[in-house]
Amino acid sequence: MSKHGWQTVALVAISALLLLLFWSTFYWLWWNWRTNEYYSHGPLIPLVAGYLAWRRRPQGNSSSPSNWGLLGLGGGLAGYLAGMALRAPFLSALAFIVVLGGLVWFLLGDEALRRWLFPLAYLILAVPLPFVDAFATYLQGLTAQAATALARLLGVSAISEGGRITLTSCSLVVGAPCSGMRSLVALLALAAVLAYLLRGFWLRRGILLGLAVPLAVVANVVRVLSLLLVADRWGEDMALRYWHTFSGLMFFMAALGLLIGAGWGLGCREIRSDI
Repeated sequence: MSKHGWQTVALVAISALLLLLFWSTFYWLWWNWRTNEYYSHGPLIPLVAGYLAWRRRPQGNSSSPSNWGLLGLGGGLAGYLAGMALRAPFLSALAFIVVLGGLVWFLLGDEALRRWLFPLAYLILAVPLPFVDAFATYLQGLTAQAATALARLLGVSAISEGGRITLTSCSLVVGAPCSGMRSLVALLALAAVLAYLLRGFWLRRGILLGLAVPLAVVANVVRVLSLLLVADRWGEDMALRYWHTFSGLMFFMAALGLLIGAGWGLGCREIRSDI
């Protein structure tokens, strides 16, 4: 058998072993992508990462295997065992990314790892992290207070108690869907791709990535404010039955437009030529 044939057999065998080892982790990821509203975009992340990896694939016979990749493999497997022992599936999912990086480093070398570092790191955004729910609860209260304060400035009688906002004629609850966490996670994933694809000084692209958080939060506060204004003017039914769903997409697209505009203002206006 030729050298290329042996490499193919080894790759298939390694893939099968990883599939068996991390099967429960993959199932946990898929279940969360289907049930966790903050990570419903999860299946798109591996697709985007795979496309970017293909675009940045090493050219020619530039592969130079490095034994340093064994450190990544060992660290990833240790992380997997820790995740299983602590019953923390998110640690096992993160460990799988480390294992992938170790394999790339071991089989293809430094140049391939450098080219694929972002696609590998981008996979982290598909892993549901445990602190997200706690942060979403904090955002619920923050959003309710900020929207209430703005509504008062506009002459609307509103009182906030936790996540509940009481108007003259009705009351609204800022629940998980209105916390803005889903928009924040999704916008952060888009901002990461934009910062990677656009040409510009690394600090400017870092600023662009960081802007995703305040833009998502502000857009959601304004969205809840609009719900209060609609409820005060036309009633709770109009606000929750009609405006609620439409406004979510509208304000998310507005935040995305502002993010792209910020990139333009920072001088990040062209796609990198090496993508």
